[in-house]
Amino acid sequence: MIPLMDDKPLIIPEFKRWTGLKVYCYECGTTVFDICKKTGKPITQCKNGGRHIYKVYVHVPGTKKQRRTKALDTRDLNEAIKQAIEFSKEVKSGDNQSPKEKKREQEKKTQVQVQNKPYLLIHALARYVGWLNNEAVPAHLMKIRSQEHIKDVERALRSLVECLKDNGYNLETTAIEDINNDMVGKVYAYLERKKIAPRTFNKIMGFYTSFLTWCTDECDISIKNYFEKVKRKNLNPRPESISLKEFKDLLEITTPENGIKEYKDGVKPTRNLYRSWLADGFKLGLETGGRREEVINLKWNDIKERNGIPYIIVEDYKVNRIQNRVTLEEKKFKKIPITESLQKLLKDLRQEKYAGTNNFILAPEIKISRKRVMADILSRAFSHYYRQLGTDRKLTFKSLRKTYITNLEIQLGLGNAKAVTGHSNDQVIKENYLDDTEVAISLYKHKIFPNETERDNDLKEVRTEIQNNRESKNIGR
Repeated sequence: MIPLMDDKPLIIPEFKRWTGLKVYCYECGTTVFDICKKTGKPITQCKNGGRHIYKVYVHVPGTKKQRRTKALDTRDLNEAIKQAIEFSKEVKSGDNQSPKEKKREQEKKTQVQVQNKPYLLIHALARYVGWLNNEAVPAHLMKIRSQEHIKDVERALRSLVECLKDNGYNLETTAIEDINNDMVGKVYAYLERKKIAPRTFNKIMGFYTSFLTWCTDECDISIKNYFEKVKRKNLNPRPESISLKEFKDLLEITTPENGIKEYKDGVKPTRNLYRSWLADGFKLGLETGGRREEVINLKWNDIKERNGIPYIIVEDYKVNRIQNRVTLEEKKFKKIPITESLQKLLKDLRQEKYAGTNNFILAPEIKISRKRVMADILSRAFSHYYRQLGTDRKLTFKSLRKTYITNLEIQLGLGNAKAVTGHSNDQVIKENYLDDTEVAISLYKHKIFPNETERDNDLKEVRTEIQNNRESKNIGR
């Protein structure tokens, strides 16, 4: 209780009123204004003025109704206003908070930060995967990505987490800003020990680089992209095509009996990869040169004609995904020529029955997911059956596309296949699809110089032509 030093009641004139500064009466137990609440008389006539004090009330920032109060130790109004201002500054700056209140306030700030910025690396990784799946992404920033690509990224990020755990990092406290050259060096060594293929190594490093770019662009986190500095592996692709004999042998052994594959660590010890439509799928892949996704999604009404000559129009799914071409007007399409052998295959696939319909060309009766299940089986089965041929090569379903493009280059002339394949430049074809062995073999009968007899005949023809020209001129004279 404030000592009775002065019996005069405290009054704050209207022109000196300050926000939060009040007069408090200990006799009434409440704040008082112009009228005494106990007697109902003007406050100037209050006989308990000695029990009046100045008291200040300040709202706590960030709360709805929480406030701080302070009984001032002065009865001088000007001094009271000064102390009220100082106290207000303390409350708003947080200096006036108790340890418990400060802790609670910090927890709230941390929670807000976590909600708005993924400071922890583990949180950022989870949000990044969500972003790849277009979760909470504005419509104009959404991008179509294949589930295969997203799964590849997820596997790479899991490897990153495993690596950090193995190296003693606590993921409950490791922040994005903790990424540095030392950490990246450990990740590099971890991937080196796994002895993964150079192309896979470069792919994973590309995923990590893209992740840190996303952190900077989407999360407003300023961090150096240390993964950009990692030297990528030098690639030396050797495209290999399949020979006619190999392809015929492959079709011959594509049977239910040869389809059983054993798994050491799988859920099932064995699995039969045979499907009745596999041989047709392999043939379509070879005759069209299409990617898996293109082959399994070909439809009969994709066959068009111009001047009586048929061709197939097919969507370039890969380019459309990469360039985010969504609408029909934006999408890129390729034209596949229908050769004599492809026409025969279409006839075998019941073109007469399905021509012009919206049915799939390959196995129209199949109801499984073409995007995931069918494409996966086509790849696995090709590798499984080809392995049984016992060659020293490891060909995949993609080898059918390489065979097609290699033959196009040979027949149309090097550099001309891109008009059919849809590639933007010759370098991609040369590095990834052109079997240079087949090109060399195709030039077996090529002659750098014609033999002497051919040269003599050519010279004789030239001389004869010159002589004839001279004689005709003399006649004209």
